[in-house]
Amino acid sequence: MKSVCTRLLRRWWSFAAKRAYGQGRYLECLEYVQKVINVYPNDALALVRAGSCLDKLDRRGEALPYFEKALEFSPNYGEAHAFLSLHHRDLGQKQPAFDSMSRATRMSRALLRHEFWLEHFGHVCGQAGQWDQALAAYTKLTELNEKSANGWHGVGWAHSNLNHNREAAIALERAVALRPPSAELKRDLGAVYLGLGKTKEAMGILRQAAALQPDDAETHYHLCQAYFDSGELDNALSEILEALRLDRELEGSYAWLSAVNWRLGKYEEAAKAIETAIEKEPNNSEYYGQLATCAQKLEKLPEAVSAAEKAVTLGPDSAKAFGTLGWILLVQERFDEAIAALKRSLELDSIQFESRANLGAAYVEEGKDEEALSAFLKAAEINPKDPNLRFDLGKLYIRLGRLQDARGEHRALSELRDPLADELLNLLNSPPPKVPPGL
Repeated sequence: MKSVCTRLLRRWWSFAAKRAYGQGRYLECLEYVQKVINVYPNDALALVRAGSCLDKLDRRGEALPYFEKALEFSPNYGEAHAFLSLHHRDLGQKQPAFDSMSRATRMSRALLRHEFWLEHFGHVCGQAGQWDQALAAYTKLTELNEKSANGWHGVGWAHSNLNHNREAAIALERAVALRPPSAELKRDLGAVYLGLGKTKEAMGILRQAAALQPDDAETHYHLCQAYFDSGELDNALSEILEALRLDRELEGSYAWLSAVNWRLGKYEEAAKAIETAIEKEPNNSEYYGQLATCAQKLEKLPEAVSAAEKAVTLGPDSAKAFGTLGWILLVQERFDEAIAALKRSLELDSIQFESRANLGAAYVEEGKDEEALSAFLKAAEINPKDPNLRFDLGKLYIRLGRLQDARGEHRALSELRDPLADELLNLLNSPPPKVPPGL
């Protein structure tokens, strides 16, 4: 049995260790807890504190045995699991960090009454892709402290990953109002604005984020999207190249490099970029769809069909994959097959504009004018301001002898200030073809 003097020393060492830890004097704290462990080797609190100090001192290789020993003596000690979660998080071990913190919260519900642990739990849930749990943790944090900027930032982060863009914007704007916004917060809010279609607002706040932290690859990645959506393709290319310079492994970056090059008419570069994306994510259906469109533009027709069929195989429920296959077959004048693929695309998602418009074009080529008109009109309900669609509708009305309706399409093109308006007017003013004698 330990003497009274030893027990008093233990209490003093523990107090001194706690004070030193709270003041960031981790080496001093480690010295005190080591004294406790030397006398009481099964003191779980001292073992956890030693491991935490070693983590803070970047001696992570030495820290893990202390956490393991603490849990050996006290397997239900919630704080030991919580600090082990921090250890895993510092090492970038996402799933172990989540698993440890989940165990910690089951064993000690009191942890969920502390802002620090709630914020940590929300973070590791998000890192592990458990967005509903992340949202619950961050929401609880804002309930404990409604002025927690980190809490509202976390709520916004979780909502954005759950595709709740409006809720994400509200939460992130609240975080901005509570503190001078960081580059990370501005970046996240900009990304949410992109999801809401607020391209102008997104571009403004993303530029601010880039000014605050110019070496953040994700900011440049989102700026690429903003410039792409606004039609500033040279700027979009510059931003995605900068993102890749900063982080060659940034998810989705090569696909965006391909998309920008494709829009710039640089189909060889677009194909190379999407091939790199496929090397990194070989089971991504959308990437094969992009490869198919590149191959078609490069007149590699068998390769285009093969890539589009691979996209459908990998994404059997993807309306976009079937839409791409339909477009490839339409361009290659395989109209019956194109119509079948485009119909399947629309069965999966009835508001696919490109599939509706391409289905109309395929029906025109097959001479099925009424079916074509129905497809074009449904496409116009989805996107009434697409000039190519209005031109195709105008041509079809002329072909059907519905000149008044064709003039309506000319007016629509004129309001859009599109050069196709003049082309449609020329068709309207052209004399009808002469019918050969005897017919």
